[in-house]
Amino acid sequence: MNETSPTTPPTQHKTDRYSLLIEIGVEEIPSNVIAPSLEQLLALSKKHLSAANLSFSDAQVYGTPRRMILFIPELDAMQETVTEVIVGPPERAAVDASGAPTAAAKGFAASQGVALSDIQVSSAESLGSAAKGKKGNYLVVHQLKAGKTTASLLTTMIPEIFAQLSFPRSMRWNETGVAFIRPIRSILALYKNEIIPFSFAGVSSGNRSYGHHITAPDAFEVTDFEMYKDTLAQRFVIIDPEERARKIESQMQDLAKEKNAVLDLTDTALLWDAAHTVEYPKAICGNFETPFLAIPKEIIITAMAEHQGYIPLYKPSGELLPHFITTLNIDAKNLSIIQKGNERVLRARLVDAQFYFDEDRKKKLSELVNPLQRVTFQEKLGTVHEKVSRLTTLAIFIAKAIDCSESEILEIERAAHLCKADLVSGVVREFTSLQGTMGRIYAGLDGEGPAVATAIEEHYLPRFSGGPLPTHLHGQVLAIADKLDTLTGCFGVDLIPTGSEDPYALRRQGLGLIQILLSKPVFRPLSLAAAILEAIHQYESQDKFSGSTLLQPLSRFLKQRMDAHLQSEGIRYDLREAVLFGEIDHPADLFDRACALAEFSKAPLFSPLMTAFKRAIRILPEGFEGKVDSLLLNDPAEKRLYETLVSVQKRVITLWTDQNLVGVLECLATLFEPLNHFFDAVMVMDKNETLRQNRLGLLFEIQQQFEPFGDFSKIVDEE
Repeated sequence: MNETSPTTPPTQHKTDRYSLLIEIGVEEIPSNVIAPSLEQLLALSKKHLSAANLSFSDAQVYGTPRRMILFIPELDAMQETVTEVIVGPPERAAVDASGAPTAAAKGFAASQGVALSDIQVSSAESLGSAAKGKKGNYLVVHQLKAGKTTASLLTTMIPEIFAQLSFPRSMRWNETGVAFIRPIRSILALYKNEIIPFSFAGVSSGNRSYGHHITAPDAFEVTDFEMYKDTLAQRFVIIDPEERARKIESQMQDLAKEKNAVLDLTDTALLWDAAHTVEYPKAICGNFETPFLAIPKEIIITAMAEHQGYIPLYKPSGELLPHFITTLNIDAKNLSIIQKGNERVLRARLVDAQFYFDEDRKKKLSELVNPLQRVTFQEKLGTVHEKVSRLTTLAIFIAKAIDCSESEILEIERAAHLCKADLVSGVVREFTSLQGTMGRIYAGLDGEGPAVATAIEEHYLPRFSGGPLPTHLHGQVLAIADKLDTLTGCFGVDLIPTGSEDPYALRRQGLGLIQILLSKPVFRPLSLAAAILEAIHQYESQDKFSGSTLLQPLSRFLKQRMDAHLQSEGIRYDLREAVLFGEIDHPADLFDRACALAEFSKAPLFSPLMTAFKRAIRILPEGFEGKVDSLLLNDPAEKRLYETLVSVQKRVITLWTDQNLVGVLECLATLFEPLNHFFDAVMVMDKNETLRQNRLGLLFEIQQQFEPFGDFSKIVDEE
């Protein structure tokens, strides 16, 4: 047993590299599942290969409704050979007083199959992570661990990757009991252009793939990726979703030109849905009867897009044309027959839409308010009619708090009264995504003012994370009231989001509420705490629950949403913690302080100032409060610090009034130099009680200058 130098690094050997190609052939995968499934396949493959110490390059995934594909151009042929460090007993237990090996040393040698002369003694410090936090000297054996071949590893690794893929809904279709998005019909698995042998879900791997299931369903043998890709293209399968999307868009633009029409693809979801629905796209143009254009275009577009995946065409002036484009999964000879079939399907949808719209117009929107008494908002929270009553009162409260005019308050009240009425309309029952939109349309047709109609639609915004916010004041006020009512109600009956569970989308609603409050200066005067208390009061007045303890948990929840918004704005974590330490009564003030801190954090004085500030507060006893008696200041350093403090106190008052928050921080930074000098020259904890209390009072008053910004103790000195 001999002393050794630090651990020998792993032994590395260059290895050959070969391509890996995997294809899972399945029955039709839903279009909305393809992209996330491919992302999973890529992530899991990288994770497993890296965990096996296999180096690889440029992993790629492709997919169609009937296949998921992984291709890696270069993958190591075998694992690296490494030197494994095996740590045994400590030296003190392995060697007796005479220097002879003990039973512990002999047992360690025997367990590793080596002679005592092969065992070395190393310090824990030199062993690095192998020591696992130990200290002192230990017996060590260095053994070469030969790597396994990649081909042998892949036989178990690939099935493990398949098994770990998760889907919103899975199926079991045979006696193996394996769950997958759809039944697996074939597996192509090649490494070094040779078959990787394994079985998954009762399907054995091989070197065969299949063309388009209608036009070229026969199998063919695969030798390499380029041959695979080219042969599939010849057999009417384009494996790259991006290539399919480009092809679809090009075909659609050509069809639009033929109709002298404009194609609106700002909603790229429709294009990608088409790309994930086909293997070999062929866009065609269909038509519908012109009289249907009398229906509001929002209904027609929804009938096309949501139910059929059709894309509408417009005149250059923006008016809807009686044409649509859809994408087929086959370039058939009898396209006219397929076109007529699609036209028949759409016509049936439009006939239904026409009927529901005509029936709805037999009543005014205001006549649909009372039927909301039969619609449940939430089992424990009552009806939508009761919700309308609450949010109307809450909207008026908010409108008054931000000093809306009497006419604006009346319009907001009217919009609140009508905002949920379209939920019982025939069109919304058929096309649920049009809630709010139909309310706006019906309100306009009934002669309600444009501000009222727009607010009805906008109060649902944002409809999804990152979606557009309401842009008009009435819609913003109503949206705040609606979201606050929902949040308060759900918290009141303990329907609080936990982990990934958030069935009522409260996180999205909370974030939307914060974003709306930040969107315009008009909401600065609104006290969020007061609005929450008013929302609680409305529920209590309807005897839904007692909300005496709800203010704090609701405030904490909204503070978390504020933190998420600040993070999305690029504000680093410690600055967010500093400004969010207190209450979240006025979100705009918190946002401004966070932005000012983020800007000032880039200044040279930021880190030194934070260090000096923290040194000051560490000296202050917990809960200390005190004032400075200037007559007791006797050291030049403390006199100078006090003079600077007095100057800062006067200047920051004006800077806060002017909302010059960066200026406030720059002013506070002038305390740095005299504060540092004070610590160097003065003994704060003087034996004289009076001097000690006075100097602590000086530090306390300095701390007070920082408090309006937040808790600076949360800030990391050198981020």
